Amino acid sequence: MEIYLLNSTPFEGVKNLILNELIFYDFKVNLDDFQALIITSKHALKALKRSKNPLNLNLRVYAVGENTAKEALNLGFKEVKFPKQFYANELFKEFKEELKECKCLYLRAKEIASTLDKDLLNFGVNLTQKIVYENVYKKSQLCLNHPCIIIFTSPSSVRNFLKNYTIKNQDKLVALGESTAKMLKNYENLFICPKQNLKECVEMAKNLIKSV
Repeated sequence: MEIYLLNSTPFEGVKNLILNELIFYDFKVNLDDFQALIITSKHALKALKRSKNPLNLNLRVYAVGENTAKEALNLGFKEVKFPKQFYANELFKEFKEELKECKCLYLRAKEIASTLDKDLLNFGVNLTQKIVYENVYKKSQLCLNHPCIIIFTSPSSVRNFLKNYTIKNQDKLVALGESTAKMLKNYENLFICPKQNLKECVEMAKNLIKSV
């Protein structure tokens, strides 16, 4: 049984199915005008790096997950926090009181699955949002062998997949996180990875093969 991963990260025994491309925007921002930077994806940090805007490495960074937090540290940011559970709503719950005391910048995608922006604004956070990248659908010519295991990494990966392919009854679906799983709630054989981590998703998929 083949494993298909809707992501470009390579793993042994896994086929990468690329159904999107990222478009990074040019933007100007003065990070010295803010006290906190909110990041929900590594792509936002890539956009910041590409933008050539001067970095304020003393800016507090609030990241959704551990991998995004590591990317911020690799860029040189000194104070980086992330919630115990790697979800945008958990970031809001855990840090909303801290964020309310700050002038915050949220670097984000054109389309986001969470309501983090609305939650922060409704809570009274002084929030500036900048759309710095876009995830665009890209058709694939890869033929899938069914039944198979498909690892979905985001809500947009589900939407893109369904534009190009059909999920069969015997396919097994692995979702990276609750937001992605909600997009697949009408399908059988759905498994939600307890950690928002690609490696964990791949391990779950390989274990599912063993159980067949």
